[in-house]
Amino acid sequence: MAKRLHPRSPIAQRTAGITLDHAAPLYDWLAPLMTLGSEHRLHRRVVARLALDRPADVLDIGCGTGALTRQVYDALPANAPRRVCGVDAAEAMIAIAQKKAGHRPGLEFAAALAEDLPYSDASFDRALSTFFFHHLNYDLKVKALAEIWRVLRPGGQAAILDVDIPYTRFGALCAWSGYFLFRQPEIAENIHGRLRDALQNSPWHDRWSIPSRHSGYLSLFSLVKPQENTP
Repeated sequence: MAKRLHPRSPIAQRTAGITLDHAAPLYDWLAPLMTLGSEHRLHRRVVARLALDRPADVLDIGCGTGALTRQVYDALPANAPRRVCGVDAAEAMIAIAQKKAGHRPGLEFAAALAEDLPYSDASFDRALSTFFFHHLNYDLKVKALAEIWRVLRPGGQAAILDVDIPYTRFGALCAWSGYFLFRQPEIAENIHGRLRDALQNSPWHDRWSIPSRHSGYLSLFSLVKPQENTP
């Protein structure tokens, strides 16, 4: 299919997921358009869900050019060391994110796969992913969710904002328009609830909820890893 004809960087070539090296130069212009101007409002929802009023090590998966990653960093308490890592398989995205990072000690970006994160077990307190899981097929969704579970510490939390089952006619129009525009079966999977299925078939099977829905077709998923002494 045409989506596979775009040049893919060496890291991107290791995944069957959709990567956006080719869109990197225009991404910061396109993202607000694709969300009908709601990107900043949605980002604020994600940041609020992560409870960043205390020091935390945070991982942003599918970070793109790092706009939300930087927002997360700036939301953390400034009077304590901060560690925020953004990963994306598209090396062109990471190159832009690194240029835009500015002087923020502890803010890091790396080209890496969501299904094979380059971090040890229990490395982070928080994780987030926005508009990324609709680029993964079902099997990769499950693997990426398992990786999030692995790298989070006991008691850690994650927030995922993505395409989900539409709940209004306008939402259905938006969701299916995205599918027909990009011809990505992965988007159709989300529309049919396969991201929810992936959560149920991952270590998060009884540890996730949907605290809010947006724009008629988006869901904010909240994932909470139990403490070690929790059955």
